[in-house]
Amino acid sequence: MARKRIVVVGTSFAGYTGALELHELLGSAHDITVIANTHDFVFIPSLIWYPFGIRDREDISFDVRPIYAEREINFIEAAVTHFDLEQRLVHTADAAIPYDYLLIATGPKVDFDSVPGLGPHKNSHSICNLSHAEDTRQAWQRFLENPGPIVVGAAQGAACFGAAYEFIFNLRYQLKRHHLLEQAPLTYVTAEPFLGHFGIGGFGSAKKMSEKFFDMEGIEWRTDAMIKEVLPDGVLLEGGEYLPSKFTMIIPRFLGIDAIRNTPGLGNANGFIETDDGYRHKVYPEVYAAGVAVHVPPADDTKVPCGVPKTGYPSEVMAKTAAHNIAVDINGGERKTMPFSLIHAYCIMDTGNMGMLILGDHMLGSRHLEFIIPGPQAHWAKLAFEKYFLFTRRHGHV
Repeated sequence: MARKRIVVVGTSFAGYTGALELHELLGSAHDITVIANTHDFVFIPSLIWYPFGIRDREDISFDVRPIYAEREINFIEAAVTHFDLEQRLVHTADAAIPYDYLLIATGPKVDFDSVPGLGPHKNSHSICNLSHAEDTRQAWQRFLENPGPIVVGAAQGAACFGAAYEFIFNLRYQLKRHHLLEQAPLTYVTAEPFLGHFGIGGFGSAKKMSEKFFDMEGIEWRTDAMIKEVLPDGVLLEGGEYLPSKFTMIIPRFLGIDAIRNTPGLGNANGFIETDDGYRHKVYPEVYAAGVAVHVPPADDTKVPCGVPKTGYPSEVMAKTAAHNIAVDINGGERKTMPFSLIHAYCIMDTGNMGMLILGDHMLGSRHLEFIIPGPQAHWAKLAFEKYFLFTRRHGHV
């Protein structure tokens, strides 16, 4: 059998998992190349702690190059500019890399332009990547010297609601430590129709439990919120309500990366790739996608647009499914399907010294099993999972 060339674009949860899974399935019989704009894997869930100095870069990231080199996986550090789907080429600024099979497993384009004044270097802060979190850390230190009201939230179209919840509760925990609760009233602003919607249509008793948590911690909230503009000293909502803020952190909506949007026929209008349940492109059978790059329709109709969270565990499941099917395309065997809606719902939400364990038999739709377990054990479980995850991934296990 002729050697096949498999190219993986991205090296975060989906890309790193996909590349190692492909090596596990194919060994060195075929050529695997990873292209990414960074050689660092960052454990994104820990960025909720980074602005408060609880974690540093070396605690939550590692260099993927030695792991790839040990497995004879080629690594190219470059930004992909576009794809040639007919000639089967991945283009960077300096090269055109050919492929027989392609797995697109990139993170998102963070769309700060969707709301005036939103984003770093404008009027709000972010924890969507390590660079954003570093800027937020510096802003937090400035805030401690001149405290005041705070707004945290998720803008219209956002999908990563869990990070917003965790951040506001960890922030509240830090305010208490600094004896600033009375000087810094907190407001949570979200596109969700109710607390605990999470972009997945709700989950068991999450609404009731979230409202209880917010009340207990003295946090006000606004649901069904459309942000009209983020200003230097506050947040203006559609309808005219103005929320003063000296420290604003808003999760924006995500789009597919520019390279997908620059390639006709690859993604939809928002730059996400429509696939079958085996994560293969519906038109180009040699193209697969996993993680945030995959199009997942909204969980339900909401007054304000809400995206579906695809990061972390779902990204890894999609990547493993896609890798299996690429291996089947090459070597034969039985293909796998794993509809996104049926991926298990696993989440650990940290609130500083407490939290919630969220477990369900699938992500979307009616569930047979769903559990929410609040308490300090959730906080310790998140710490333990972080250590376990980083230890195994640093050693190339997925």
